[in-house]
Amino acid sequence: MIFPGVVLQFLVLPVALAVTVDYTELKDKKGNGIPDFSFCGYHASNDPLPDSHRAAAVTIQAASGDQSKQIQDALNNLSSSSGGGVIALAPGDYHLNSGLTIPRGSGEFSVITMGTKVSNPKPGTSFAITDKYVPVGATKVTVKDSTGLKVGQNVWVQRAVTAKWVRANGMADLVRDGEHQTWLTPQDTVYQPRIVKAISSNTVTLDIPLTDQLDSAYMSPKLVIYTPPSAPSELGVESMSITLSPSCSGKIITDNSCQGSALTILPWVTDSYARGLSITGFNNAVKIGQNSSRITIQSVSVHRDHATDNGAGYAADIAISGTQVLVIDSGTKGAADAKSFPIVTQGLIPGPNAVVRHFGQQPVMQIQPHAHWAHGLLVDNTTATTTLINRGTAGSGHESPAGDELGSWMSWWE
Repeated sequence: MIFPGVVLQFLVLPVALAVTVDYTELKDKKGNGIPDFSFCGYHASNDPLPDSHRAAAVTIQAASGDQSKQIQDALNNLSSSSGGGVIALAPGDYHLNSGLTIPRGSGEFSVITMGTKVSNPKPGTSFAITDKYVPVGATKVTVKDSTGLKVGQNVWVQRAVTAKWVRANGMADLVRDGEHQTWLTPQDTVYQPRIVKAISSNTVTLDIPLTDQLDSAYMSPKLVIYTPPSAPSELGVESMSITLSPSCSGKIITDNSCQGSALTILPWVTDSYARGLSITGFNNAVKIGQNSSRITIQSVSVHRDHATDNGAGYAADIAISGTQVLVIDSGTKGAADAKSFPIVTQGLIPGPNAVVRHFGQQPVMQIQPHAHWAHGLLVDNTTATTTLINRGTAGSGHESPAGDELGSWMSWWE
C-alpha cells in the first residue's frame, strides 16, 4: 500500500533564478510544514556561546610524559567548586594515556567525555491525544482530559510503533540474502521531548514544533509527563587539536580497538558546546548521546588521514543521538581514499537538529538521517553530499531512516 508521504526537500536556487518563498507558510494538503529549527543549539540559540577569552582559573603547561591525571585532577577540583571556571592548556603537546571527563564520572573509549552517567528519567501520568491528525510543524495537541498537566512540565509526545504503521511505510516485508529484515517493531517507541508552554481547556501548546506527524489511523499517541534526571549543563571544550596515535582513521568499523571517539557528550547533558576543535586519526570523532539537548558543535574539523576500509560500512565523523543539536561551520577533510558519513542522526532520534555551513573535502561522504525513523533534520548550505534515501536492506537493519512513503524528515540545502 502506498501511503502519502511527508518528505520535504527544498533546493534554494541561485540568486538569478530565485523566487520569494515564505517557507513558514509552505504546507502540504495535510498541513505538514517545515518546523522552526531556530531552537537548535546552546540555550536554543537564544544566547551566544560563552566568551572564548574568559580568564582561566587554572593554567596547565605542557610537559613530558602522560598528563591525563594532572588535567583530570584540575577538572575535578574546578567542577567541585561553586563557581566553575576555565582550565587553559598552554600551547604545546599533551600526551594522554587515558580519557578526560568533564566534570565527573567515567566515559567509555573517549579522549574527552562531557557529563556523567545518570539514572533513567521517571515517567508519570499519560494523557491520550485525541486529534485525528497532527502535522509536522504543529505546536498544539488536544488531549482527552488535561487535568494534572501544568505549564512548564516536561512531556514526551509519545507513540508506539504499530505493525500497521510499519506496513504502511512499505517496511514490513524486507528480505536480504534470503533472511527477513526488521526495521522497527511494536516494542519500539517514538518520543519527542517537549515542554508544556500553555494549556487552554484540553488544548496543550508545546514549546517546540513537532518533527513527526501523529496519525490516529496508524497509532495512539499520548503526552507522558516525565522528570528528567539531574545532569550536567554549561560544559564546554574549545580551541584544541586532538590527534590519535597510532591513527584509527579508516580502520574497518568492526575493529574494537578503534571504537573510541575524540569527544563524547553523554546522555541528558544540556546547554553545552564544543568549539574550535581539530580532530585527527579517529574513526568516530564526535558522539552526542541520546536525550542530550541544546548542544552546539561549532568550527570542529575532522581529518581522516588514511584510506578507508569500508568492508563493514562507513564510520561517522559526528553522530547525533540527541535533540536540538546545532552543527555549524564545521567540516570533514579526508585523504585521497577516505570515506565517511560526515554527520548522521541515529535511530529514532527526534528533531529538531540542524547542520549549517558544513564543509566537506574528501572523495566519498554523505550526510544522512541514517537509521530507523530519525526525523527533523535540517541541512543548510553544505559542500558535503546530503542523501535522503530509503536504504533498503543496507546496513544493520537501517532500511529507511525515516520511512519510505511515510517520511517526516526535512532537508534544505544551497
